[in-house]
Amino acid sequence: MVVDEFKIPDAKLCTRVRKFITLNLSKITSYLGQNLTYESCIWWPQSKVVSEDGSVVPFQMWCADEGHDSDAPIMPEHMNHARLYVALVTVCTNALREILLIHVPEPHTNIYQAIRAKKADLTKKTQHRRGQWHNALLLPDQCHVVFQNPFGRYVASVDQFDISLLYILIRHVSTVSASVMDWGNDPIEHPFRDRCLGASVERIRIYRNKISHSMDGKITQHDFDDYWNKIDAVLDDIEQSLGIQGFRAQIEKQRRQVISIYETC
Repeated sequence: MVVDEFKIPDAKLCTRVRKFITLNLSKITSYLGQNLTYESCIWWPQSKVVSEDGSVVPFQMWCADEGHDSDAPIMPEHMNHARLYVALVTVCTNALREILLIHVPEPHTNIYQAIRAKKADLTKKTQHRRGQWHNALLLPDQCHVVFQNPFGRYVASVDQFDISLLYILIRHVSTVSASVMDWGNDPIEHPFRDRCLGASVERIRIYRNKISHSMDGKITQHDFDDYWNKIDAVLDDIEQSLGIQGFRAQIEKQRRQVISIYETC
């Protein structure tokens, strides 16, 4: 029985929210490549109901979706993996975009002009002295994303570039210098930590590859904390190098939000 002084839950809205949650859980399970089971719950904080013992509690609607066993929720190790992946493809990707936009090589006035000027280098294949051909810096699908017309007069917004594409453009177009270990190598951590922008870009690429290429889509809590601290340190290095703030705050807010969703639902 719903208590009169509280707002009655909107059944249509609950259904829409349930579909939204189910859709995104399905995307996560599809990405993990496993037949995971889960149970969705809609939490309505504005409304409260009377429980069996007479106490007033927030309204909840548990929905065991067809084809899934409600007694077997997503494991914490899977959620750890999903949280890290989301952090990398959102906040860390935005950090790389900011690096690319700021480090524009002279004499260009913006990064899009600089990319257009480098189109030949980015798209042409090169021939080795032994006669072997090397692929262009950009793969065909990446070329289509960056140069959305055949003449290269238009370059897409950086908002359409993923980590792999941003890494190539930062490395070959921007003024960002490589770490002391050079591009494509793991930056130095001991006896000192290389904190240059090139090292930060390299670390994001490495973390992204390790997380996205996971064999079972699981991350233990210990490894999750270790990865999260490393990502936070990289974002701190980027903020210090660029002289801007906000990336660390974004990732901390994101971590709290994702954990809250898991614990509630």
